Amino acid sequence: MRLRLAALGLAAALAAASLPGAARAQGPAPASATPQGATSPLPAQADALVAYVTKAMTDHDVTAFERLVNWTGTRAQRKRLTLYQIRSGFGRPIKTAILEPMPADGLAEATSRGTLKANMAVTERLRVVFDEPPVEGDAAPTSVFLVGREAGAYRIALLVPTGPPRGK
Repeated sequence: MRLRLAALGLAAALAAASLPGAARAQGPAPASATPQGATSPLPAQADALVAYVTKAMTDHDVTAFERLVNWTGTRAQRKRLTLYQIRSGFGRPIKTAILEPMPADGLAEATSRGTLKANMAVTERLRVVFDEPPVEGDAAPTSVFLVGREAGAYRIALLVPTGPPRGK
């Protein structure tokens, strides 16, 4: 299976994979903010992360994603592109969402040129498979999020440049 990380590793066209014991989306998820406007904590458990992301996608909640993504080292243009790609999954029917271990060489292709690196340690990936007909081959449309932990909470990691922009 060829891993294609698009726009800093947030979206990828991957075949659906199901691992034994993986966290699956079920039931209602915690809201990104309480009714009083106070911000709820970021998810600390695998099932809470799956529920948080699926609820944010279903509810078109870009604010919830902005809180979850680790933006460290991200330039403004890349942030706009990343949010655009996240929004492309909004409102789409979700077939499955699972948290799976990140393969040891999972970022090898994306980081091989030495111009990109993950902005935090990536330990897992969240695979969201949409309940839509396949676009290419047999694989259903899928978004994959790189996931790590920061201060006890799950965060979405991004691939960021290793140096300054070209010409600077």
